[in-house]
Amino acid sequence: MKKVFLKNKNIERSGFTLVELIVVVVIIATVSALSLFNSSKLNSSVLLSNTAYEVGLIVRDAQISGLGARVLSLDKDGVATTSSQGVYFDINTPERIIYFADKDNDNFYDIGEESQTYQIENKRAGKILKMCKILNNNTCEDISNLAVIFKRPNPEAYFYMTGDATNHTTGLGYQGSVVVNIGFTNTDCKSIIIYKTGAIQIDNSFCN
Repeated sequence: MKKVFLKNKNIERSGFTLVELIVVVVIIATVSALSLFNSSKLNSSVLLSNTAYEVGLIVRDAQISGLGARVLSLDKDGVATTSSQGVYFDINTPERIIYFADKDNDNFYDIGEESQTYQIENKRAGKILKMCKILNNNTCEDISNLAVIFKRPNPEAYFYMTGDATNHTTGLGYQGSVVVNIGFTNTDCKSIIIYKTGAIQIDNSFCN
């Protein structure tokens, strides 16, 4: 019978040092933080775009209702009361948009005329940053409030703002186009351009 002698061999075990583990943990944490930040930024950008297009749809709905002579009420003889329809923006309430019926035909929004109030409740969806009227040299002059009104039988938009000589007295309103910027200060922004013809465009033209 042969005897087998087993010799003890030194087995080298390799592994991570404490420093290497710390470096790996820091790298994973950094990558995770960047991914989370980019995901959050992407979500905010999507929410902002949705907000801008929703505001555009509110203006478009006012245009359709104005052309269709939306009925406000019926008297006992069945005679309908109608009025122009509009959307009101105010820089002092940057998270609120008011859809209203111009019941007293004074070409502006008055308390009690609102048909519906839209509130931007999600802080990541932006707010009204500024409003302005486009001048002939393609610059934009700031305004503090704006009523966009649609009257039968034309689809064009009428723009009224306090302090403008063309407002209220003549009923013609501002004859150019206007911009409502929605977004975040010094970061993401969307320009909602409302043309005199009634067309609506959404881009970044007047965000700078």
